[in-house]
Amino acid sequence: MATNVQEYTEQLRVLQERFPQEPTNRLTRLLQRHNGDVDQVRAILVQREFRGKKFDALETRYGSTVTALQQEFLSAQQRKRIRLLKLMECYGGDVEQVRKFLERGEERCHRGGEHSGMYRRQRREELKTKYATQLAELSAAGINVNSPCLLRQLEKNQGDVNKIIEKMSHRTERKEKLAELDTKYADQIAQLEADGITIKNKRILIRLLEKADGQVDVVKQLLKERKEKHEQRREYRHKHRNKSPNKTTDETNQKCSMWKKRRELSVDDISNLKRLRAAGVRGNPMKILSIFQECNQSIDMTIARAAEERERRSRSREERKLKHTLLAGAQNAYLTINKQEDWPHDIEKVYLDGNNMMFVVDSLRRLCLNRAGKKTERALGEIASAWNEQMHIPYIELIFDSTRQLDQIGTVKVTSAQPNYRTTDDMLVDIARQPENREKNKHTIIVTSDRALATLLQREGCLLVKPYNWFAHCVMILTPDLIKYEELTGMMTKEPTSTTFKTRYNFDELVQRIAKIDL
Repeated sequence: MATNVQEYTEQLRVLQERFPQEPTNRLTRLLQRHNGDVDQVRAILVQREFRGKKFDALETRYGSTVTALQQEFLSAQQRKRIRLLKLMECYGGDVEQVRKFLERGEERCHRGGEHSGMYRRQRREELKTKYATQLAELSAAGINVNSPCLLRQLEKNQGDVNKIIEKMSHRTERKEKLAELDTKYADQIAQLEADGITIKNKRILIRLLEKADGQVDVVKQLLKERKEKHEQRREYRHKHRNKSPNKTTDETNQKCSMWKKRRELSVDDISNLKRLRAAGVRGNPMKILSIFQECNQSIDMTIARAAEERERRSRSREERKLKHTLLAGAQNAYLTINKQEDWPHDIEKVYLDGNNMMFVVDSLRRLCLNRAGKKTERALGEIASAWNEQMHIPYIELIFDSTRQLDQIGTVKVTSAQPNYRTTDDMLVDIARQPENREKNKHTIIVTSDRALATLLQREGCLLVKPYNWFAHCVMILTPDLIKYEELTGMMTKEPTSTTFKTRYNFDELVQRIAKIDL
């Protein structure tokens, strides 16, 4: 303590001159907590002093009345005295009004049912006793165990401490990231506010700034588009709400009343729900009652069945998470082809998923829909052949699910997956898993947008390119004059500018030039 006093000698002298009644130990602790910031400590002490003076004034004015009310009402004894004094001040010293307020509070507290204050307090104490060990672990992990939602989370997750810690850590990470982004884009937010742009949820503004990489003009346009979309939705809802050309208002009201009757719960249902809730069964009331009836109104069987349903949903949720993670990994594994030089130089083989590529270009998609599949297959082969004349890749194969056009087009080998395989996906996976290709897969590119297939191929070490990027690379190689740059304002230019722009590729013209198809 002596070291701390010596460290903050000057700050202590300044504070003691202003607050002589404060002990030195308290001043030292405040200085330590706020890293010696005298102004911040002074502001805290001034606020405390103001609150103390106000408390003394209220105590002098209403102290005796509050003491009498505390003796009269049990709920008043459980409240902090300063709150009772402020309550007296709020009602202007009218004792009858304060008494009515406290009476209403006691009525709510002692009202029967699970929504009463007494029931909630009793339930809270039961949960504290039930999860005492888990609360101790969470407290040791640095989590605030006095948080109102913590007991509910423990009950919801059957006391799983790891899941609670994970949720709390995610929440903390989100808050920290939001605070970091708020600091990062403080100037942009101030500029937007100065320009008259106000938005209630600041997080939306921060996310838009992050999406636009801090560009204020882009954020303004995104906000404008967002506002227009909301207006369209509002107009649509207003236009179609309560409109039915074949039904009158009476029929609509009758339908609504029938629906309400169908959803109403009887007294027995409510009683059964209370019994089930007391036994720890949680969830949708209608589903719980349905399970309860299926189990011949046996609470034990209902508990077991509800646990099975919960476990099944948990497994399903974990499977969805795993699938989502795998698909996200496959999505991130795709090569980005923004420039002609982005194509890897050490590629020995390229496999094209023909059926997957037929619907990328509008003109090819129209040919497919008009039952001109042979023309579409031929056009893909000719584009791939022209592209490979410039790329000089040793082996390139175009695979369709089923085709009879197996003639080689230039340097491109055309293959049908059937009858040996059911689909192109099966054939590509089998090729990637062949022992002789394990070392070659890292020099092999497969062009497909099927994420499930991409997940399997990624495991085998293959490189992936989306059909759109492959067609874009074809335009870069074969017809660079078909590349245009569209600014966010909607203006079309031949050359990119310093402002944000989108690159547009005229794939239809590419097909017309290379495949000589009259569109």
